[in-house]
Amino acid sequence: MLKKALTFAKNNYLLVAFLFLGVLSFVFSKSPEDKPETFIPAPRSVDTFIPRGFVLVPIEIANASSLASLVGDVGGVVDLYLASGENKKGGYKVGTKLKLLRAPLNPEQYAVLVREDESSRLLSHAGPFIAVVQNPDEKGNQVASTATSSRIRVEYQN
Repeated sequence: MLKKALTFAKNNYLLVAFLFLGVLSFVFSKSPEDKPETFIPAPRSVDTFIPRGFVLVPIEIANASSLASLVGDVGGVVDLYLASGENKKGGYKVGTKLKLLRAPLNPEQYAVLVREDESSRLLSHAGPFIAVVQNPDEKGNQVASTATSSRIRVEYQN
């Protein structure tokens, strides 16, 4: 029987080589590294990414439609100003270099990341706000203080 198999292999060496290579490729294609990776679902809210000592304050932005095309899917770094309304004058700077985030479940909503102790100052201003896009590489975010501005003194000389 062995003699018959060796004779068949000698006469049909191309067929035997083909079958041998097929078996080898099948064995090595089933490596243990091909296990299906476990699926980790995407987080449903951004509150899992808030650093310690910071809070995420939802705000209303007056220029949200034009801002959406500038900051992308996640958000950006902005300066916040009060928008002018019927009873109030706008243009007052509320925050500098604040991280702006878009809500993942509703991209029309925005929030800013501020230190926990500065959130009350931001909330003391009634929105809506105007967001001005800043360079994201700049460091040092802060909410503008509510201190009175210094008076301007003009002197005329002849």
